Amino acid sequence: MMKWLVVIIFIAMLGYLFEQRRHIKFLKQANYNQETRHIMTDHKVFLLKHQIGTYVYSLETLGYSQDKMNKGDYTRHEPSPEKLQALYAEFQKKESIYRSKNIQFETELELRGVE
Repeated sequence: MMKWLVVIIFIAMLGYLFEQRRHIKFLKQANYNQETRHIMTDHKVFLLKHQIGTYVYSLETLGYSQDKMNKGDYTRHEPSPEKLQALYAEFQKKESIYRSKNIQFETELELRGVE
């Protein structure tokens, strides 16, 4: 009788260990998926901010001010060539950052195996 009890306890312990391993594997996969979602969400936020910045650049290039438009003043003021050059230099810098972030995002997803 004692041998049967020891065998039953041993089998129960093995079952418990296998269940714990399965649960750990599930939690690791869930954590991995959550990290991937966070990476994708952060990139979407970055893309939206870049898009807003591009719209602001377009408005300023055309002679409008976002701050004045928010206050209801839609008058157009022709920007000076120096101002246009400064705007373009800033835009190029932001575009470079955008491209490098985009490459970094695509590489990170590729390393994670996401298509």
